[in-house]
Amino acid sequence: MRSALMLCLAATAPMGASKNLRSSMPEVTPEKQDFTPLPFRPLQGPPNAGSFTTTTTQYVAAVAQHESLGSSSSDGWESVVDMNVNEYRNIAAAASAEGAQIIVFPEWGLFGTDGAVKSRNTIEPFCETISDQAASDSTTTVGKLSTLAAKYGVVVVANVCEKVETESAVYLYNTEIALSEKGELLAKYHKEHPWYTDTFDTPTKEEIVTFTTSFGVRFGLFICYDIVHSTPINDLLAEGVTQFPYSVSFPVDSLEKVGFQAWSKHTKATLLASNLGGSGSGIFQKGDVIAAVGRTGAKFAIGPVVIDGWM
Repeated sequence: MRSALMLCLAATAPMGASKNLRSSMPEVTPEKQDFTPLPFRPLQGPPNAGSFTTTTTQYVAAVAQHESLGSSSSDGWESVVDMNVNEYRNIAAAASAEGAQIIVFPEWGLFGTDGAVKSRNTIEPFCETISDQAASDSTTTVGKLSTLAAKYGVVVVANVCEKVETESAVYLYNTEIALSEKGELLAKYHKEHPWYTDTFDTPTKEEIVTFTTSFGVRFGLFICYDIVHSTPINDLLAEGVTQFPYSVSFPVDSLEKVGFQAWSKHTKATLLASNLGGSGSGIFQKGDVIAAVGRTGAKFAIGPVVIDGWM
């Protein structure tokens, strides 16, 4: 499974990016398809120690199929963010109307079409400090996404860039955020294995990031290229996390078959994959395709994810 993904990456890697296919990483320290929903029975709370229930529950997930809009060089970075957030809003509205409780958006979906991620200078304007306060500020990217989540009553998982400033340096992180259906910041995760290492900084410590939604499901976060590495995935699986929103930018039309589906079968987990571009997004559970966009031109895929027992 790892080798299949690596071959896909190698075959489609942009010129000059091959150096990022690293065989080893620095040591880190762990610190639309229509569907008929099944009856939804939310989890009531955590089980007592040592107990287990076979009650079946489910949630409804959507994954966006989005091609980023605009050019920061000609439109300006703020206009690029706004036009893509507006498209996110349209997708979230449609998915929410079909019952989605969580929606995932792709990696780099807010940054335009002119390769802003390839340079530190061009990505930095898109980067901002991320905090609970930022989620309540409608002028920030996170604040705009927070407003979207609250308006349509859906959990939003999206990819942004965070800037962290210290006395000695400025760090730029490829970052995943999760926002509740009330617009609250639930979690953020800094990508451990950036594709463009000259653009994005690598966290000094492994981040094991999870969040639990109001509908009682615990999710774990990782981003794109992380999927071919053992961290943080193995540590998330070791904690019993099996539900993964996944923002990705892989330019491989058939990746949902050769990669995502195989990964979900191998790990016995659920992957809610939102791929940047025209295809590849889908919901994959234990090797089954719950829903997938394919090459239909649909803006999202949506489907019910069934969970047996406490996860």
